Amino acid sequence: MLIEVIFKGLFSIVDFKFVKKLLIDAREVYFTSPEVNSPVTFSSAMRIINSKKYVDLVINTDCLQIKDKIVPKVFIIGRTNEEIEILLFFDSKDLKETNEKMNIDYVKIWTKEFQKKYNFEYYICQMDNANEEEYYFDSNGTGQLYDKL
Repeated sequence: MLIEVIFKGLFSIVDFKFVKKLLIDAREVYFTSPEVNSPVTFSSAMRIINSKKYVDLVINTDCLQIKDKIVPKVFIIGRTNEEIEILLFFDSKDLKETNEKMNIDYVKIWTKEFQKKYNFEYYICQMDNANEEEYYFDSNGTGQLYDKL
């Protein structure tokens, strides 16, 4: 099942150390806004993120580590003024737990840890292209989809 995990926070508070880790194993890295064609290093990425009010950075990696599991996925990091949003899009089946509820529970534990470690204010785990009612859990608790697992 394709899911999206979204983290949101304030630019001035979020700890960007996770970007450095992602860039090490990245298959592809590029800015779509502003469009940047040169190779992206951690320092150049942070220079661009720091200097722009609106940024979209895409990091394709096959090495996202969610606790002790490696998940093939795509990271998209966006900045709009003082808000930072990170979108992770992947197949929950890649976690290879016993069933879908256990896959989602695994992600739920990890999101809490990631939020705390990198100072994000909010997170949500939802179906791909979900509406506001279609989510498994967020920072405030579980949603309707979680109860149906």
